[in-house]
This record gives sequence, C-alpha cells and structure tokens, in this order.
Amino acid sequence: MALKISAKGINLIKKFEGCRLSAYKDAIGVITIGYGWTQPVDGKPLTMETKITQSKANALLKKGLSGYEAKVNRYDAKYHWNQNQFDALVSFAYNIGSIDQLTANGSRSIADIAAKMTSYNKAGGRILTGLTNRRKAEKELFLTPDSSNSRAPFAKTAVTYITHRIPGNQWGNEITGYNTSNSMGYSGVMGKSIDKIAIKLNQGTITYTAHRMNQAWGREITGFSKTNSGKYAGVSGCPIDAIAIKAKGITGSLKYRAHRKDDKKWGNWITGYSKTNSSQYAGILGKEIDAIQIGIR
Repeated sequence: MALKISAKGINLIKKFEGCRLSAYKDAIGVITIGYGWTQPVDGKPLTMETKITQSKANALLKKGLSGYEAKVNRYDAKYHWNQNQFDALVSFAYNIGSIDQLTANGSRSIADIAAKMTSYNKAGGRILTGLTNRRKAEKELFLTPDSSNSRAPFAKTAVTYITHRIPGNQWGNEITGYNTSNSMGYSGVMGKSIDKIAIKLNQGTITYTAHRMNQAWGREITGFSKTNSGKYAGVSGCPIDAIAIKAKGITGSLKYRAHRKDDKKWGNWITGYSKTNSSQYAGILGKEIDAIQIGIR
C-alpha cells in the first residue's frame, strides 16, 4: 500500500514554505504563491497579480503533495520507508522536485541518503540559510526512529553466490552469507578448481570480475546466471586464481576472501576492488582457487 504524508510532514513543509496569498518571486525568480505553488491556478498561469484564498492555498498544497508522494513511493519497494523517512523525503521532493538524484536512482544506502541531504542547500548557486535549515530539519526527521511504524524494518543486505567446478563440470549450491565452520558457509569444494562465479544482492548493485590462470582479467559482470555467459565471471575450463568484487547501495559493507587449492589456505578478507593492487582482490595470481566466501558486515 502506498504511503501518504502525515500531519508531521505537512507541518514541516508549511513551516519552511510559508504561505503567501499574493504571488511573489522566489529566490531564483520563479513566480510562486501559497505554499510554494508554481503551477497554474484554476487553469490560469501564475502572474505577479495572482491572488488566492487560504482555503485555495491548502487545496493546492494537498493537490501538489500527491505527485511528490508518488515520487517517493516509487522507491518504497527497495527502501521500505518508515513514516518519518517518507515525510522527510516528500518535503525534500516538494522543494527540490524529486529524490532521484538524492538516492542516485535507488543505488544509495539509507545512511548515504541521510548524509547527502544537507548538501542540497543552494539556489542559483548560492547557499541559502533557509534551505540549510530545511535540509537539517528534514535530515533530523529522516533519522528519527518511528516507534509507531507497523511495517517490517528495512532488511540488511544479503549476498548470494555460486561457483562452478571444473572437475565434474557442475555448479554448486547457492550460498547466502558465509560460515567459517561448515561447508555450507562457502561456495566450492576443497581440492576442485573453480572456473566460474555468479553473485547477486537483494538490494543495491554488485560488480565483479575474475582473473584466469591464463593471466587475464575477464570483463566486469553485474548480472547473475548459470547459463548466460554475460552474467557470470569466468570461462569454462579455465581455472580462476583471483576475484575482485564491489557493491553500491547496500546496508553494511561487503567483504570477501578466496581459498587456494594447492596451499589449502584461506586468504585475507578483502574490502577493496582493484585489478592491480593485490591487497584489493582475493587470491594469488598463479594459484588456483577452490572456494570463496562473501559476506556483508
């Protein structure tokens, strides 16, 4: 069910928009009336002579909010907003126009969205005190826990991955997260080289690549498939000796490591992503991998 802005959110908008019943020009010269309304009134474009009643101002605000509620609800399937988050973002969208840029089209985490809010405090290239105060209030509301919220809390990111073994020519089981104490906590079989890997997230985006024993990094992959070669990393029959993985828009941070077949050792946990820096990819070039672990911390 789509969320609707609460009285708390409406009052926040009213506080910072203010209400003027005669048309005026805002900070960047746009003709405005009521609670920040800039569109035609009763089918007539705004002019500096336009005047409205208080009831009309309230009606225009209510009418305008429905469009911005829809803009925020567009991302609800990913973020599962609580009421305070929703109210803050509708206020933000009513002022800015949308939350597309703020959320990076849904690729940022909740924490990143909150951190970015206060940077939207300029109009015409100038920092405005009113916008600075508004962003601060919206961020505070966004970060306020909603004790009355009956919706399920925003889920932590989960990572699922699978590897393909050369001996036997078969994919293993899908693994979600990791466990250091049993074989269902990693993907692979000790002693059997891996030639392919596929990874997916339940939120955000993931990019990964594999280095083959023929001394070449493969292309970067963002999909997940056991049959489409454009959606897994690796090449059939060519052992992998290193992997690099990165993620955006997740709750938490991603880490990964690889187990070397000949050494019979797990490597260090890796949090970076590089094809040239050995501390930012998992594995040792020239040593085949037979198992991997990936997790969110």
